Amino acid sequence: MGEEYLDPRLVALYDSLTAERPDVPFYVDLAAQLPADTVADVGCGTGRLAVELAGRGHRVLGVDPSAAMLDAARRRPGGDLVRWARGDATLLAPGEWDLVVLSGNVVQEITDDRALLATFAAIRRALRPGGRLVFDSRNPAARCWTQWTPPDSHRVVGGGVEVWRANARADGDLVGYETHFRFPGGEELVSRGELRFRSYAWLKHALAGAGFDLDPMDSEAPDLVFLATPSPPRRAVRLVLDRELRATVHYADADPVFAFLDGLSSLETLARLRELGVPPELLYDEVRRLDLAWDPAAEVRERSEADMDDWRRRDQERRERLKREFRERRPED
Repeated sequence: MGEEYLDPRLVALYDSLTAERPDVPFYVDLAAQLPADTVADVGCGTGRLAVELAGRGHRVLGVDPSAAMLDAARRRPGGDLVRWARGDATLLAPGEWDLVVLSGNVVQEITDDRALLATFAAIRRALRPGGRLVFDSRNPAARCWTQWTPPDSHRVVGGGVEVWRANARADGDLVGYETHFRFPGGEELVSRGELRFRSYAWLKHALAGAGFDLDPMDSEAPDLVFLATPSPPRRAVRLVLDRELRATVHYADADPVFAFLDGLSSLETLARLRELGVPPELLYDEVRRLDLAWDPAAEVRERSEADMDDWRRRDQERRERLKREFRERRPED
């Protein structure tokens, strides 16, 4: 996360930098049309969209990892209409939300692919039946970072502060860049950031893997807008693992989805695959096929037995405590 989201001096300029945001009216209209009673704005920044939604009668939670951004959001006129929370999508209560919004290309700020997949999974759990997820992301085919040069990006905002971008460089789909701020007194601050320019195909498969169906959309637009709904329950018919524990899950009546399982415990792996409609037997068969030095069934049994032993111990301690309390309360003969 760049300094422009953390330094209060730069956060104070954020609304001036993003004054022209055509996405805000789009999201406001969408929330009204659905209609959405409860809305979570994840990556809410200084709260412009969240306050606009709350002012129109929606019950809104604004979530952001930056304390400086949230401080600015709370001070915004109408900020008292919104609940604010510092963190990410994992804070969202399960089954509470009609609409979850990630606006302003915030998904590109989540440069770690696994973190974004975890974000989608958390939102899937947080949505009510029939709820919607909507977000936008710049189309990498438009190569907008090639215009992030001082001559093309220079402008003057809030109180005469000069702002420009420079040194944009692409490494695959990851683009690093600098944003320069020169204050009237001559002080210059530089914020360094990175954005992940994921393709339409990658995001489509990621949403499917998290349990979403994607609405039809223009996949060639310079700004991609994704609107998705939780998929109905599916049952997998085949599971394919590679030795890096990347999973491909096949269904009889839907496109395959992909999931990363490396780094998960056996119980976490089973839970993730269960979300994808994979019965445990498919995992056990695939592990045996690959002849991996891993027995998830045995690990689950051991954990279950350990949990049961712990429960028996705690239950015995509870019974002994109740007996002592009873004896202490019993009147003397």
